[in-house]
Amino acid sequence: MTTVRTIANSTVQQQIELLAQKHNLEHDHSQLDEIGATFARLSDNEVELDRTQWLLVELNRAGILTGKDNTLLHARYLQERDA
Repeated sequence: MTTVRTIANSTVQQQIELLAQKHNLEHDHSQLDEIGATFARLSDNEVELDRTQWLLVELNRAGILTGKDNTLLHARYLQERDA
């Protein structure tokens, strides 16, 4: 598992992209992703993830990030994105 470190002069989005690139990860939309989207839609809770958020999903699936680190990065990314 990777410990999240802040890289000077880079955004959280860039840090996530670099981490995914380092581990040769990309997001390929799977049937499981479609099932999740269907459940979300049926519960009136549509969620649209962007490319960076999907990279976080892949980093988690690959066991690169702990759940805690994934949550911290995601929160920081959303703060940065919505600022």
